[in-house]
Amino acid sequence: MGRETAPVTGAASKLKPPAFLKTRRGREVWRYLLEALEAAKLDYRSALMSVAMLADKVEVWRTHADALHKIGHRYEDDSNGGSLELDESRAERRARVEILKDLDDAGLTTLAVAQIRVVDRLTNQGELFSPFELMNQIGEESKRLPEAPPWTMRPAEKRIWKDLLKSLDTVGFDFSTAGLSLGLMCAAITDWQDCKTWIDDHNGRVFATSEDTGRTYEVSASYNRSKIASQLRVLFKKNGMTVASCAKTKAISKGRVISEELEEILSFIQSRPV
Repeated sequence: MGRETAPVTGAASKLKPPAFLKTRRGREVWRYLLEALEAAKLDYRSALMSVAMLADKVEVWRTHADALHKIGHRYEDDSNGGSLELDESRAERRARVEILKDLDDAGLTTLAVAQIRVVDRLTNQGELFSPFELMNQIGEESKRLPEAPPWTMRPAEKRIWKDLLKSLDTVGFDFSTAGLSLGLMCAAITDWQDCKTWIDDHNGRVFATSEDTGRTYEVSASYNRSKIASQLRVLFKKNGMTVASCAKTKAISKGRVISEELEEILSFIQSRPV
């Protein structure tokens, strides 16, 4: 007989963060992530250190974001009338990429949560091949939205956050662990808008000409858009926010798509005579 993992209810608030999380915000982010995982009934007990490292990455990201907000802009004009991106802007965007790499393994995307839940149902049944109870549980996902993240958002980020929650309210997926993902999304969309603002403020300028060489080059506010779009594309897919990933998330929640091995197990379960 298999053994169910012990519940983690209420544990997050009692845990002491690792010593390397020296800032208050870093510790608050750590607890925020653990409480989200706990509310989603995911077992995070062996992942405390990796979640702490992720919280530290969030602290680095928001430090750059705060500095950028204090400056008030991402781009300055170069000597040719093109855009010159600030170092803080590039650092903030790179920090987002580092966080993005860790979201799935930490159970902090909608798609990952759907996969983890099906795996948990399989492993916690006891008799793996007397698993008809599983088929009754599949698809029973609760609709939940995330709590606001424990950092100060830019006004533009706050507006996007509100719009995101409104758009997700009727979807029916569990976004309770996706607060960090949506926070990254807000920052990336704001980054995209900053590119558009610079271009609009410069009469639609996408190219500039070097005074020294006479060669034409694409301004950074234009070519950065593909980098930002790539981040957003990944975030949308990971959280069931494209038409295709929405269908995939529903299928995973019903045990239809996980991996080849688990799909084979579920197929066997469904085909067995009662």
